[in-house]
Amino acid sequence: MTREFRKVQRFAVQLPCRFWNDEDKSDGTVLNLSAHGCAMTMEHIPSVSTYASLDIDLLNGEGPAKIELAGVRWVSEHRCGLEFIRVRPDMLMKLRTFALLLEQNS
Repeated sequence: MTREFRKVQRFAVQLPCRFWNDEDKSDGTVLNLSAHGCAMTMEHIPSVSTYASLDIDLLNGEGPAKIELAGVRWVSEHRCGLEFIRVRPDMLMKLRTFALLLEQNS
C-alpha cells in the first residue's frame, strides 16, 4: 500500500466552481481543497499540463476565491488535480481562512 504525504492537508468539500482558459469555459465541482490546490470534476476534463483560471464558490456569501493561474497536474476518469500557481494575497488569505474553518469543524 502506498501512502501519499502532502505538505498541506486537503479537505473533502463539494463546492461549485468555474474553470476557464483560452479554449474552454466549464462549470465543475471542487471535491477537495487546500490553499495550494484542489481536485475537481467537470463534464469535460482538461489534459495534464493545461493552465487555466478558476473561481471557487466557498458558499460563505463572500464571493468566490479567484485563482489567477492553476495547472492541471493529474487526470483520472472524471476528476483532475490542480496546483494553484498564482493567487493574489487576499484570495490566498480567503482560502487559508476557509481551510482553517474546515479543520476546526472536522
